Amino acid sequence: MINTAHINSIWSDIIVQELVRHGVTCFCCSSGARCGPLLTAITRHPDIEPVTHFDERASAFYALGHARARRAPAVWVTTSGTAAANGLPAVIEAAQDRIPLILLTADRPPELRDTGANQTIDQVRLFASYTRWQGDVPCPDTALPPSFVLTTVDQAVARATGADAGPVHLNLMFREPLADQEDDHDYSGYLSGLGTWLDSDKPFTEPGAHLRTPTPQTMDTIAGRLGKPDNGLLVVGRLDDEPARRAARELARMLPWPAFVDVASGLRLGKQQTDHIIPFADQILLAADAGRKPDFILHFGGPLVSKRIQAYAAECAADAPYMLIKSHGERQDPAHCVRYALEVHFPSFMTALRARNVKARPARHLKSWQEDSRNVARVLEEFAADDGAVDEVYVAATLSRHVPETYGLFLASSMPVRDMDMYAFADGADVPVAANRGASGIDGTVASACGWAHAMDRPAVAVVGDLACLHDLNALQYMRPARQPVVLVVVNNDGGGIFSFLPLAGQEDVFETCFGTPHGMTFEHAARQFDLPYAQPETRTEFLQALSRSFELGRSCLLEVRTNRDANAELHKDLQTRIRDALTAG
Repeated sequence: MINTAHINSIWSDIIVQELVRHGVTCFCCSSGARCGPLLTAITRHPDIEPVTHFDERASAFYALGHARARRAPAVWVTTSGTAAANGLPAVIEAAQDRIPLILLTADRPPELRDTGANQTIDQVRLFASYTRWQGDVPCPDTALPPSFVLTTVDQAVARATGADAGPVHLNLMFREPLADQEDDHDYSGYLSGLGTWLDSDKPFTEPGAHLRTPTPQTMDTIAGRLGKPDNGLLVVGRLDDEPARRAARELARMLPWPAFVDVASGLRLGKQQTDHIIPFADQILLAADAGRKPDFILHFGGPLVSKRIQAYAAECAADAPYMLIKSHGERQDPAHCVRYALEVHFPSFMTALRARNVKARPARHLKSWQEDSRNVARVLEEFAADDGAVDEVYVAATLSRHVPETYGLFLASSMPVRDMDMYAFADGADVPVAANRGASGIDGTVASACGWAHAMDRPAVAVVGDLACLHDLNALQYMRPARQPVVLVVVNNDGGGIFSFLPLAGQEDVFETCFGTPHGMTFEHAARQFDLPYAQPETRTEFLQALSRSFELGRSCLLEVRTNRDANAELHKDLQTRIRDALTAG
């Protein structure tokens, strides 16, 4: 009889080896008996150093962060039952933001399904419409050729990394016994059909290139349209990698138009390479636009954090053609205003555009946008120069200037990413910025930041709110042994601070209970539990000092900034009033 445990091992070895041949280096694992054959194959592979965590959700978000940084697949491995279900939040984020994840979930054999067997749930299409592709892989069996296993893995990689990249799911059934045992059976005949694969280091099915080069006719049309406007506007949304960011920088230099850039575009932070960029566009739009309506809008890249810029562009699109240049085939038009959309590889687009020597006309209102941005910067300079209690705006403005150029910056959803988008100075280091903005959830942020820093191979500052940190508290386990330190800045306003900016904040009978959700906790003991250096600066001077010390430590640490939700909302309102007054006077 065939040794079930040994054929389990053979299939697992083949799966892991084929993933490695596709260049996969990150395997994020949580323990479990049913996934034992996979974990054994991963641990014993000489080219893999698995990243393990006791919590499947944290492990999935770590894989997400790693894949976000590399834009290459990371693998998440888990056992059956609710363990697999814990990956859903990370899978949704990956799907929404087109991040390549490969999900390997171990499952019970078919004879145990729908029988009430322990730890057995319906895992087929567990992640529903959020995967690009899924396969329910049968139990390992010598009746099935090993090439079936290889081509299944190859299909998973191809679908995860295609033009519309995203998560894929292989649900792998394993029959007991699971642990490998001594076996006298000769499997050489079973593997004989893999002769050329066994003798090489290439995947069984080698991936082809994803070519999305625009046709000459398309580029002629676009170049012609860019040469016509008298008052064009460039909007640059979130960008996924450095080649895309280089393309956007070149486009911003090429077009003599005001450029409104998102914090995750790669153009918002750091000394600007062109004065066409309007870093404080969001805040300028607090005041009247003084009739500076564009006659053409070119949107390059993904969505924006700023609702004001989104609303302004949508309003202007009623009279100005709106062109969207994107890297994927999915719909990206929440305001229903796009009149021309092109899916293209960004560097190829710029190569083709450069060859056409576009002569765009300078926007009539470029200088007035530039002057307004300088006026906003002066207000923020005055604000940052005052000493006193540290606050949430100061944290964003100061970090934008003091994150070292060798670091990265990871921003939680809710207020951290918004504050950085609105108030970051544009004269600090040009550092990579990332955020989980596909679905904009606050869960998994710490784990994502750790995976991102590991994949970037550089330290990182991660800014999170108190609720985001509480959601992901056990991910602090990743920080202690991290090769690349993560400086975790926790802005603790004792609840859901973003809700204080909404009209429902006035509903005093329900606000604190249902929206403010105060918890009364701090993070000193959490830092101690996970052996992380901790500081709680109270003044702006102390925050700068603590930040400086954290960069000198060379290890992960936690800085907690305690603020007041009501005071923070009033601070934002007061600062925006000062900005409006400065723009009106200017």
